[in-house]
Amino acid sequence: MEYSYVVIDNDSKTVKAIQLAMSAYDDFICIGIAPDEQSGLDIILERSPSLVFLNIELPSMTAGITGYYLIDALHKYIDEIPQFIALAGTPKYAIEGIRHQILDYILKPINKGFLRRTLFRFRKMTKEIKTNQNTLCLKSYGDYKFINTNEVIFLKADNNTTDFVRANGSTVSAFKTLKYFQESLPDHFIRVHNSYIVNSNYISRIHFGKSQCTMMHSDFAVPFSKSYRDNVEMIKDNLYTRSLVIA
Repeated sequence: MEYSYVVIDNDSKTVKAIQLAMSAYDDFICIGIAPDEQSGLDIILERSPSLVFLNIELPSMTAGITGYYLIDALHKYIDEIPQFIALAGTPKYAIEGIRHQILDYILKPINKGFLRRTLFRFRKMTKEIKTNQNTLCLKSYGDYKFINTNEVIFLKADNNTTDFVRANGSTVSAFKTLKYFQESLPDHFIRVHNSYIVNSNYISRIHFGKSQCTMMHSDFAVPFSKSYRDNVEMIKDNLYTRSLVIA
């Protein structure tokens, strides 16, 4: 299982220390760095990270409010927010962090031992949640269909319905829009086109010249559009990082 993270801090030394410490864990990939709460909010909404490192002592646009304001703001826009690790030079904001249900509170400078324990706890907690989310129930007028999301290669929009194309070649249709499933599926399902969501774990080739993603267990090449190119770039970077590269 792979996890994405974002760092929100204007201290370059802390950012580098986090990236260096996180480089020891192959399943964690940095997908963004922001120096302030507003750009951090934008990155989280755009890229949906699993984990966020947040300096809660950052200067806020709202006087007298700590960085926890960002967590409150996220609840206005999305149902499920990422897990937060608060960073601070003092323990004075820890109680407020508990009220905001953060994953952990780490004092600067970053202690690798503390961070390791936090990441192990995050993995355990996330795996327990994901175990219960691998099965998708599609129901329509008393008809219940159960699909293992790990078997789904890609989703295709068809008017107001969505087709789930599976690794065994079968297709299951659901009477919901693609946007509905985009907000419900695990993080490795990524929108690449107005009509397509791909399971990035099944991508075997990305051809930017043809704007296509070739999928395993299928002869079909899923097209991607310019408006979703950033998502495809992110998929490419993640796959490239995990691959043995031969120039």
